[in-house]
Parts: sequence; C-alpha cells; structure tokens
Amino acid sequence: MSVSLAILGGLLALDETSVGQFMISRPLVAGTLAGWWLGDPGLGLEIGAILELFYIAGVPAGGSRVPETGSASVVAVAVAVSAGGLAGLALGLVAGLVTSELGGMSVSLQRRLVGNLFGRIEAGSRTASKVTSAHLFSVLLDFVRGAVVTAAAVVVGSWLSGVLVSRWPLPHETTVALVLVGAAVHLGALLKGFGGWQSRRAVFLVGLVAGIVGAYL
Repeated sequence: MSVSLAILGGLLALDETSVGQFMISRPLVAGTLAGWWLGDPGLGLEIGAILELFYIAGVPAGGSRVPETGSASVVAVAVAVSAGGLAGLALGLVAGLVTSELGGMSVSLQRRLVGNLFGRIEAGSRTASKVTSAHLFSVLLDFVRGAVVTAAAVVVGSWLSGVLVSRWPLPHETTVALVLVGAAVHLGALLKGFGGWQSRRAVFLVGLVAGIVGAYL
C-alpha cells in the first residue's frame, strides 16, 4: 500500500510546480484522492478541507519556498486511516503538517541540484539534446523526491500513530477545538491579502461573532 501511496505522492509533487499546476496537489483534492484510494473518501475530504485552511494563503509561485501540500495530504490521510478515530485524525494532521515542511526543504535541495546541473551545461557546450535531457531528469527527480518523502513519512507516521493513539490524552471536544483553532490562525493570514485589519475589521468582527454564535447553536 505504501508503494501506491508513494506513486500518488510523486505525481502530486509534479503538480506542485514542475508539471501542469492543475491544483490537483491542493489539500482538498489530494486528501480526497488519498481517501478514495484507501477506501475512506469522506475522511480524506475532511482532512483535506482542514489542511486547506492551513495552506490556503500559500501559493507556490516562482522560486518561493512554501510547504508541500500534495504529499502532506496523502500522509495525513494514510496516518489517520491507519490509526482510526478522532485521535487518528489529529495525529494524521500533525504528520501532514510535519511532512509539508520537510517536503518544502527537500524542494529547496532539489532546486539547488537542478541549478548546478544547468550551470554545468551552460559552462560547457550547449545542445538541444543536453537541455532536453536535463529537463526530463529534473522532472523525474521531482517525482522521485515526492515519492520518497511520501513513503518515508507514511511508514514513520503510521508507526508513531500506532504507538501514540492509545495514549492520546485530550478528550473529544478539546481535540476538535485544538484542530479548528490551529486552522483558524492560518486562515486569518488571508486578512492581510484583503486589505488588512484597518480596512476589513468590520467584516472580520462580523465573521467572529457569527462563528461564536454558530459554535453554541
């Protein structure tokens, strides 16, 4: 099962920047795909939606380093399915968040390697075949990197969740609140993109009141 998930993680890694950017690697889509593959699309959609709140403000544009969401979503769903229950969902989200940061670091290393490769080509004799081969190698490297990150994180995350799930100390309500608060903090970063606190404080306060009222209904 980890092999198929690794392949899925590698394909989603390509969608991040190397090939297409069709948004399949966004957590909402990637999580649902992973859940469908593992036989629980509902859980995949739930985890994907929560992770989307964490990463909705991040856009992989240009050479900026952002957390890798595709492989992270696969890992989060796989760990949650493996552990089961609400504790499994929380541990899956933690595994996904950690994987996204490690994936982002691996992308930076890959870019340096690819940059060195093309630097050597520019320093020597440049031919169309060399440039094409280097480009295809870069795409393959991105796939392999995403697959390795996904496979390693699934194996380690599933093992750790199996150890920790029975020792999860928080009750149901606290676990749900912790997950939602964490997602809400990241979602609040969008406020800056819409003009900041000064211009949108009324909308923010109305949303805050509506959220509090809705929580008690």
